[in-house]
Amino acid sequence: MPESKPKIIGLDDAISSVYSAKFVLYCRVNTSRSFMHVPWPWQNDSYLLHYLFNFSGSQMITSIPKRIDEVSAPWLSSILETQVKDFNTTLVAGGHLADVFRIQDIIYADSGSLLPTSLIIKIACQHEGQRAIATSNNAYLREVLFFEQLAAEVPLRTPTIYTVQYDNPERCEYFCIIMEDLSSHSTLFDQLTDRLTEADIRKINLELAEFHALFWESDTLTLDWLGFPEDHYEFPMHEAALGCEDSMDTFVALWENAFKQSPFNEKWSSLEPMTRLICDGNAQRLLDQIYKILKQRPRTLLHNDLRGNNLFRTKPQLGESSEVTYIDWQLVAPGPPGLEFSEAWQHSVPPEIRRKDVDFLKQYHQRLTEIEPKTAAYTYQMLLEDYRLGYILWWMTLINLGTEVLKPLDTPEGSKAKALWGTNMPFMYQAIEDHDCYGMVKRLLSPTP
Repeated sequence: MPESKPKIIGLDDAISSVYSAKFVLYCRVNTSRSFMHVPWPWQNDSYLLHYLFNFSGSQMITSIPKRIDEVSAPWLSSILETQVKDFNTTLVAGGHLADVFRIQDIIYADSGSLLPTSLIIKIACQHEGQRAIATSNNAYLREVLFFEQLAAEVPLRTPTIYTVQYDNPERCEYFCIIMEDLSSHSTLFDQLTDRLTEADIRKINLELAEFHALFWESDTLTLDWLGFPEDHYEFPMHEAALGCEDSMDTFVALWENAFKQSPFNEKWSSLEPMTRLICDGNAQRLLDQIYKILKQRPRTLLHNDLRGNNLFRTKPQLGESSEVTYIDWQLVAPGPPGLEFSEAWQHSVPPEIRRKDVDFLKQYHQRLTEIEPKTAAYTYQMLLEDYRLGYILWWMTLINLGTEVLKPLDTPEGSKAKALWGTNMPFMYQAIEDHDCYGMVKRLLSPTP
């Protein structure tokens, strides 16, 4: 299994550097924003030197695949810098914002190649509406630049990257990421069949405390592509959240068509009046009020999409200590950490466990302040308030996103999404009820005395 913390280094430094036997090296190979994964020599040092000298003089000529059928053996050969004779592809997930496929059964011309026989490729979503949402919220650009510029600094395990390509450094619409196939050594937390346990949540909380402490009020947060200046805050899915007013009636109709019942239910009686209040011309004003609170908070780097389907854990049968790998960095952005946990738990954790959230947050906050004392300025009460505000922001977002995701639910391709939305959205509805988000919305929208 690859070492958990790979490093990005320049070719000029690589030859003189010494690494452990399991180290994974990323080498910048040209100016086209591609990376090459080089396994530190299982055979001998000359193996690495062969790769370094080979790659440093090469020039990749590749186009960004917009569909999986555009991924050919010659294209993959140019990415991996070795001849690929054949492979197969299967859909892993047609995501809300991107599509993910497995490139498997790879046959190399060099039968002794140490490159893997299975890889993962992530490309822009094929559904135009969902791709438009991703583009307008700069989701694709965030992820590709995260892997280019920040992944090596993050104290969380992230996938080994083989290439990153994108079409526009200002507003990316098409991109391609080829990464390791984590299924060779890890298992995805499944939001339907293999959910996070309380022990998992507590373990991840401690890892997030280390991550957040490292980037607390750091210069990294001022990078242009991450979003906004210090005196400002904007939700990474701002455009989607703002669009909830125009999407609410369509969302309700699609939900009723898919699930034969209203999304509004007496179990969470405040959801409907809260939703109608927000969508009755108040979305922008509500966002402004929320941002007024959040822009005053201390900031760190947030993943912003830590639901179970974006987390892998080491397979127990490997006999190694459990390690979590964090994927899908499309929403990475600066912000106060309370927002991290609303999205992490709203769909992934059933109410009987999620109702321990206050204690989970206390554990996280205690560890955060132990690691970095200056984080004490972000009080537990701030953390809890921001966590609750996160539910409001995400509900506004999902009303809009749902108008695209819910359309194909009755097709074979939509069966998994139907199960996810039908089972897990009620978890969120209950959290909104439990935390009196309707009361928060009314207070935020009430005239200032």
